Amino acid sequence: MGSPITRLLRRLDGAGFWNVQVWEFGFRSLPRGYAWLFFLRAVLAHPVKAARGMRRYRGFIRRRVDISAGLSSPLAIPDEEVFLRGIQTQEPRPLVGLGFCLKPYDPNDPSASCPSGRANHDCLYLERGEVRPVCADCAIHHLGSRCLAGGCPVYIMTSAKDIARDFLFPQVGRSSFPSAILLLCPYSVRAIILPLFICGVDTLLLVYARGSCADYGQWLKADRGIKEERTMLNGESEEKLLGLLEKLGAGEWKEGGKRKDRRFVRGGNIFYPD
Repeated sequence: MGSPITRLLRRLDGAGFWNVQVWEFGFRSLPRGYAWLFFLRAVLAHPVKAARGMRRYRGFIRRRVDISAGLSSPLAIPDEEVFLRGIQTQEPRPLVGLGFCLKPYDPNDPSASCPSGRANHDCLYLERGEVRPVCADCAIHHLGSRCLAGGCPVYIMTSAKDIARDFLFPQVGRSSFPSAILLLCPYSVRAIILPLFICGVDTLLLVYARGSCADYGQWLKADRGIKEERTMLNGESEEKLLGLLEKLGAGEWKEGGKRKDRRFVRGGNIFYPD
């Protein structure tokens, strides 16, 4: 049930008080470094964008009484029409963020676990094009190959600090990533929507069907790299993502029907199609 203050904050979230639904997450994040880092480098450093983002966020919440209720379907920011129109006409292509928790993991069998390790931004396939037997069952390998065909950069998401440094701050400061497709647990969706509005990222949010963090305690452990459960997308989200990547990849053919020979090149923690 939690403490009385936690129960109160959850009620505020459920009611969408002041058209805001990050009361519990925001309060519990106050002593955490990631919260102050975002406040200093996004909100204080870009006050006009922050105010505009907050206004757009509140309008978004007002139109959706509880964005966490039954979050099994894709959710677009600011809406699906704007998102789809943007990715068809803008460059660069949308960044695809994949959680580290998608990696294969078996604590009792190293051969059944990701050879690049788990709570990091690394991937043998994305970095070298190398495929091990365990990669055959890895969503990052499967989706990464589709992202390469679609010309989309890939980012393996780990901690909130890294997501801010690698993705959100470059966008709010230099408009490096105007659009993104992010795979998240439903709990994280509610937390990340406000930062996405502040940083000006048109986003499609796709949720996991299994292995998700259910509350702040589980989320905080995963933020520190402690997570044994392996996540999986639900069918609707996977179908949506593969369909979008296929459409984006339709323009990646040379004359004569041969696909351009592409590979990923790592820049910091993000893999860019070359």
